[in-house]
Amino acid sequence: MASVLIVAAAGTGVRLGHQEPKALVSLVGRPMLSWVLDSLSGLPFDTIVVTAPPDRLADFEALVRGRGRVVAGGETRAASVRRGFERAGALPRDVVCIHDAARPLVSPADVREVIAAAERTGAAIAASPIVDTVKRVEDHRIVATVDRNGLWAAGTPQAFRADLLRLAFASGKEATDEAALCEAAGIPVTIVPVSRAGFKITGPEDLELAEALVRSRGKALV
Repeated sequence: MASVLIVAAAGTGVRLGHQEPKALVSLVGRPMLSWVLDSLSGLPFDTIVVTAPPDRLADFEALVRGRGRVVAGGETRAASVRRGFERAGALPRDVVCIHDAARPLVSPADVREVIAAAERTGAAIAASPIVDTVKRVEDHRIVATVDRNGLWAAGTPQAFRADLLRLAFASGKEATDEAALCEAAGIPVTIVPVSRAGFKITGPEDLELAEALVRSRGKALV
């Protein structure tokens, strides 16, 4: 059984206030994609595929520097991951691990746990239990308080046996993550509790928080 890593890195940096792709936005002096690739470099992936904006392939190839192949992403995250999967050439029993470049502080230990769970069950994702009170809102007014019991915030990595992921993709549907496609296809997905430090960087405040966390850990600029 081989393992494949797909890094979804074709997103824009508009919500971060940057014109460049989000994966190239600097986090303490280094592109977010570099943090991801370095964090996962010690894991035994047989194939690494990085999806990138079609007009920035050369920039991404220079950054990846032979650690994996770079492929043009699609108009949506789901389309990008599909393209990465198609290029990965995974065999049916291989485990395919998908991770967002916008989660640069991913823990290698968490990735190992998710992959191990996928090897056992066929499909597993990183997630954290929701601890805030959740409100349903319409037109800026609260219409209901949602019982948070049993609610989890899905993240990445997400790992799947390749034959199950291919089945999920066969629907042609759009979804915000691959777990949702598996759910729609009737494929059970296991939840793996992970560190909250692997949060997704979406806006400027997220980037500031990530930089503060990196500096508190004493990470040096390289």
